Amino acid sequence: MRPLLYALLLANLLFFGWTRWIDKPLAGHKAVSGTPLQLAPAPGAAPIRAAEVAGGADQSARPSHCASLGPLIDTVATAAVATALRARNLNPRERQGPATVNEGYWVYVDHLGTATARTRALQRLSNSGVRDAAALPDTNQVSVGVFSSREGADQRAKTVRAAGLEPVVEARTHTISAYWLNVQLAIDIPPPAVPALVAGLNLPSEPAWSDCPGAGKP
Repeated sequence: MRPLLYALLLANLLFFGWTRWIDKPLAGHKAVSGTPLQLAPAPGAAPIRAAEVAGGADQSARPSHCASLGPLIDTVATAAVATALRARNLNPRERQGPATVNEGYWVYVDHLGTATARTRALQRLSNSGVRDAAALPDTNQVSVGVFSSREGADQRAKTVRAAGLEPVVEARTHTISAYWLNVQLAIDIPPPAVPALVAGLNLPSEPAWSDCPGAGKP
């Protein structure tokens, strides 16, 4: 029994000595509870920018330019197109100014200095199938028709030439107060298609995209 007691006592002494002088943490290395481990960057690796972590570079810093859509002839059409632009995440700014509106194309024969010359021209036109021509009072002209499209006017002009006469095709225009919508677009993004923006609107002519007035000037 006594040898067993001596053995237990010796074991206790050995354990006490091991915990007291051997089992110590290395100097200068303390374990801190609750601190997450962090991986050190690889040697020579570039640091990650905060913008990249947050989801990419700032989109507002992209190069842009001002594009203008118009002319639009009334406030109703302007408001409808502005709504269509906002639905595409654009912020239109309205501006107003003069615009030239095309009323059609007039085809006529000029330089018919005498009544006899005008009568002869009317006869030639009638023989070629143009029976709606008319001599204009107090002028040297014979009117051969007014057309809404350039294609129709050119076709009538071709018929006039076939009758041995030289036609003049003249655009008929007048100036109105119209509206444009300016938007800021990234230079690598095209503007929205115009037919989709004006769908359902009864416009006399389709507006078009152009650069804003003064764009690119210092």
